[in-house]
Amino acid sequence: MNGPAGDGGAYVLRHVTDVTLVGDVVRFGVAALPAVELPGTPGWLTGEALTDQGVEVTMPNLPAHLELPGVTPERFEVAVSLAAPDVARIVIARPRARVHHEDASWLGIVTRPGGVEPELTDDDTWVTVAGADIRVRVRRSPFAVRVLDGAGRTVLRTAERLRQVAGFPMAPPVLAEPGTTTLQLELDTDEDVLGFGEQFGRLVKNGQQLRLRVDDALGTGTGMAYKPVPVWHSTAGYTGLFNTGAEVNADVGHVRPSVLSLRVADEAIDLYVLAGPDPKDRLAAYTGLTGRAPVPPLWAFGYWMGRCRYHSRQEMEAVARGMREHRVPCDVLHLDPDWLVVDRLNTDFVWNTDRFGERRELVTALEDLGCRLSVWEVPYLDPVSPRYREAEEHGYLVTRADGGVAHVAGTPTPDGRHRALVDFTNADARVWWQRMHDEFLDDGVAVFKTDFGEGLPDDVAPADGTPANHAHNLYPLRYNAAVSERIGSRTGRNPLVWGRSGWAGSHRYPGQWAGDAESTVAGMQATVRGGLSYALSAPGFWSHDIGGFYGPELTPELYVRWTQLGALSPLMRAHGLRPREPWEFGERALSIARDWVRLRYSLLPYLWNSATESAARGLPMLRPLALEFPDDPVCPGLDDEFLLGADLLVVPVFDDGPGPVRRRFYVPDGRWVDLLTGDAWTGPGFHTVDVALERMPVLVRAGAVIPRVDVDADVRRTDDLVGRAWTLHVAGAGDVRTELTGFDGTVTTVTVVAGEAHASGTQPVRAEVHRLDAPAMPGHWR
Repeated sequence: MNGPAGDGGAYVLRHVTDVTLVGDVVRFGVAALPAVELPGTPGWLTGEALTDQGVEVTMPNLPAHLELPGVTPERFEVAVSLAAPDVARIVIARPRARVHHEDASWLGIVTRPGGVEPELTDDDTWVTVAGADIRVRVRRSPFAVRVLDGAGRTVLRTAERLRQVAGFPMAPPVLAEPGTTTLQLELDTDEDVLGFGEQFGRLVKNGQQLRLRVDDALGTGTGMAYKPVPVWHSTAGYTGLFNTGAEVNADVGHVRPSVLSLRVADEAIDLYVLAGPDPKDRLAAYTGLTGRAPVPPLWAFGYWMGRCRYHSRQEMEAVARGMREHRVPCDVLHLDPDWLVVDRLNTDFVWNTDRFGERRELVTALEDLGCRLSVWEVPYLDPVSPRYREAEEHGYLVTRADGGVAHVAGTPTPDGRHRALVDFTNADARVWWQRMHDEFLDDGVAVFKTDFGEGLPDDVAPADGTPANHAHNLYPLRYNAAVSERIGSRTGRNPLVWGRSGWAGSHRYPGQWAGDAESTVAGMQATVRGGLSYALSAPGFWSHDIGGFYGPELTPELYVRWTQLGALSPLMRAHGLRPREPWEFGERALSIARDWVRLRYSLLPYLWNSATESAARGLPMLRPLALEFPDDPVCPGLDDEFLLGADLLVVPVFDDGPGPVRRRFYVPDGRWVDLLTGDAWTGPGFHTVDVALERMPVLVRAGAVIPRVDVDADVRRTDDLVGRAWTLHVAGAGDVRTELTGFDGTVTTVTVVAGEAHASGTQPVRAEVHRLDAPAMPGHWR
């Protein structure tokens, strides 16, 4: 029955041939056999005897003639090591594959590979590589993999036992085909899978098929993603990370309902498995491997305003004055591409003095009005720019494999000319690009919006030798890193960018925003889902365009609902093709939006403390309920509400009418109190309320302390709140103890007893204590 030597060169890993311990890495030699996919029926077969493969040969409708491949094996190596006591790395590839000969940080995703000496045991059937809180078990024959947590629970298993009626294996554990390697895992009966970056569909990915490739997604409803991340969470108790820049196709029980099939467009699987029951602990371990975001500057947590586009200095100053005249606090004004002379999908740092005058004078004028300046950029160059020839002559541009200059792909250019890309793997090109930011930073530009970055074509030859199949998805990581690091080194403060594209590791360079959402209720809903999904894969500081970027005329009511969402998001920016200033939507919208902007500013102490915790622990500020309540079976499916930090439950209202709106939402276990009304809710369970346009439910967890600051009509920006007394809003009647980090970084321990706050810290600060569900009770630090 032996036929051709595999269908297109497909191989299935079948039998462990040898096991060796080399340093702290256990290396398995594995015989992979040629395999064929059955025509017209699901299943894969090797040339081995059918009974050895578990095929039911007594089936009456078994095909009589199966063209099976030969049985000449190909050697693969599986390397298992421990990056931490609860983190295993599993590398699967042919011995010659580059991944076997590189440090784990070679792609720039993993920054701290770590290493723990494993304990190795062998019972002739299973070989076990064990750490304190994780065990990887490899079966000798037929090849299979299990991962167990510290309690001995199986959290991950390959899918070899899943078969169709005739016993043909449907999901071989590891399938190597030309140009791809597929890992296939068995989904447990109640296992949910979440993550994979900023995906705009449902938070639980079961039943979905996802293409993890950085794209100019052209909105939030196209099925593409600006920031896909090959990181996922399983409710079985593990988090997976593919240490790769290659495209990944994740089939989460879509074709085969019980299989998580992960196809990597590469010769290797490089998988990190982080085990443990608490997803917050796993995220901490993940960011321990890949790095953590610094806390952005305090002003970053204020209100940002932008438009595509402001066309002149006069227009920007008018907006800044409008913020002051309408008593709307605002910290940042954003300037899109009109600041450039050549401004269409190009950044050459040639400032347009005709439109905006001298840059330093613009910065000073806006500063006098209370606003900092944000400036747009892309990593692309137009051939008509005077910088293009310089970059080309010095070899600063990405080239194709044939040596020609590579052209931006995926985004149409308005004039038909190609755009070139800066090669950030070339050290000289990177420094050249970074230095062009210096005069802007010296003039007081506060932040750069690092737009685009999704356009690297596939047939490229990066200067540092990064394989072409990894380069596309890694490009935005390297682009944002270059800009972020220059801001930090030039200014001496924690850097901040405003990035659209991203990949694994991009969370190190805050912040990111959700791209170009449609100005509809569906666009708002997709935005929230994208943020929640991204939070589980790239924890840090994320935001979105209030009002959406494009589409139908934005109703005043949807603008208000989106502003409420933005006010309770990690970072807050209004931006779109058309005006987004609140006075553009009528008096009622202006009044309500102003109240919510001021509410955000009053919560600046809470936002600051949540950001400090997020940076220290590697957690997102915007949190799916499943992250805080992993044992609640309802929470994984909740993607229309979220936690901001650990203690504020935010319930956006997805509606574009004048209201009131009936809103059904879930309250997790415990007692929760509305921050604004004092209404109390008890969970777990669903509740339904009628919500007027002026309202959005914002609930505080019982026992939480929410530090706030008074915001009067004279507050222009966050700077005006530094030094003001904090008011402690306490949910519930019990005594509480907490630690609070001041805007200057000092930590104060606070105990609230009988309405009085007792503090021990470096700075005595006067404050008041308010019980959220009781009359205000005066108190003070002492």
